[in-house]
Amino acid sequence: MKSPVPRIIKTPIIAMYHDDKHESLTIEVELPDVMDEHITLVVHENSFYIKAYSETVEYLGSFFLDGPVDPEEAIAVNNNGMLTIKVPYKEGFVCARYVPID
Repeated sequence: MKSPVPRIIKTPIIAMYHDDKHESLTIEVELPDVMDEHITLVVHENSFYIKAYSETVEYLGSFFLDGPVDPEEAIAVNNNGMLTIKVPYKEGFVCARYVPID
């Protein structure tokens, strides 16, 4: 019987950005060598949780979002280890302001 190799636990690398109209949020999560059926994704109004694994690595993380989103409208696609999540903001991106850089 083959003994299981312990998995390394890592926080996934993520990028979050909104569209030009400030209507939706895109979250990109790097999950190399992870198959769709090994991904657990839970989206809340102000955060998301992800757990995923490959043969040697387990990815875990909870992340806050920059504004309230509608989790019922979230769409997630895993494309060769890049999980892309798109979710609309509940009221647009209204609670932010641009800050000039001196």
